[in-house]
Amino acid sequence: MEKKKIHIALIGGQTYPIYLGIVDCQPDEIILVHSSATKGEAERIKMELFVNPELEEFDPVDVAKIFRETKMLADNVKADCIYSINVTGGTKPWAVAFYACFSALPNVTLIYVDQNNRIYDLSTMKSHLSNTPLDMNLLFRLNGTKVKSLISFQDYTIEDTACLAKIEALRKHSHEIFNEISMLDEDEKITLNKQKTGSFFSKGRKERKDEGQLDWDKERNNIRIKITDNRGKIKEEVLKSPHIFTMVFSAGWFEYKVAAILSKWKHAKEIYLNIIFPYINDSSKNEIDVIVNTGNRLLFVECKTQIKDITDIDKFRTAVKNYGGMGCKALFVTDGKMKDTAAEKCRDSGILSFSLSDCVGSFSPSKMLYAMLEQDLFEINKK
Repeated sequence: MEKKKIHIALIGGQTYPIYLGIVDCQPDEIILVHSSATKGEAERIKMELFVNPELEEFDPVDVAKIFRETKMLADNVKADCIYSINVTGGTKPWAVAFYACFSALPNVTLIYVDQNNRIYDLSTMKSHLSNTPLDMNLLFRLNGTKVKSLISFQDYTIEDTACLAKIEALRKHSHEIFNEISMLDEDEKITLNKQKTGSFFSKGRKERKDEGQLDWDKERNNIRIKITDNRGKIKEEVLKSPHIFTMVFSAGWFEYKVAAILSKWKHAKEIYLNIIFPYINDSSKNEIDVIVNTGNRLLFVECKTQIKDITDIDKFRTAVKNYGGMGCKALFVTDGKMKDTAAEKCRDSGILSFSLSDCVGSFSPSKMLYAMLEQDLFEINKK
């Protein structure tokens, strides 16, 4: 007869390593040790488990009380059971107390799960990678949120790709005019949402009003753009594809371009665009441009043709932590060369930064991006 397996997990703010430890150990019984502040995290983990766990509340900082309650658990260890204890989460006094009280017991294994989903046996220091595939939606649920809407990169078509090339050509004809008719203000966004057809014009001087015109037709799912550059040369295109409205407005074309580059990266398992979340903690940002599932970590990507407001970096960093947790990676990509102040801000915030205009020797921007990502992907994030 197999011995019963009992798993104890210390619950802190990061829930995914706790879930991975439980799935890896496949216990028959589970005890989740939490504080009053992390009871919500324990409840979310409970909702995802195959075994109904027991929730045990501990004081987070009273060392004497923590050791007393931990020793009570250790004194109840049964000789005919196998125990595993995940000390990844919780407070430092918890980890010290559980190690002190349990590590000498012969039928107890203490484990630690790092940000790369590697699980360590703290007695033998042997480790192995979790064999649980990263489920993006599960990770979000464990972090207390869920996706309201998203677009899978696989849903984009060859028509979308053809339109991307045309959009870039129009923008190259005149960046200024293209931005004036495609980067919408709040009133224009309301108009676009309400009307089936309509037009936008360039917003510059009155005598330039006819230099840029954008006509849309939702029923036909097409957009006509006409741009006159400063030499009087006219460029006109009719754009029609499944995601043309997403691509033309608010620089969605650039998000798709970045996603297309990342889709060829060997670590990209799944890619999603325009991921909308509910607001968390009054966060001023609830949309992520691109998310890449690398198999064991999520890469959050912010895409901007250029960073005009450096506070965008702070908003992005907060959103990544709120929605993805400490183990996720963050990347900020610009089309034009990134300003030194913005690049420094990214470094200070633990965010990778990259410009598609960067190119060294015979290396293409995509190869340079892949090399940078692979160098950082398995590094442990700072808190």
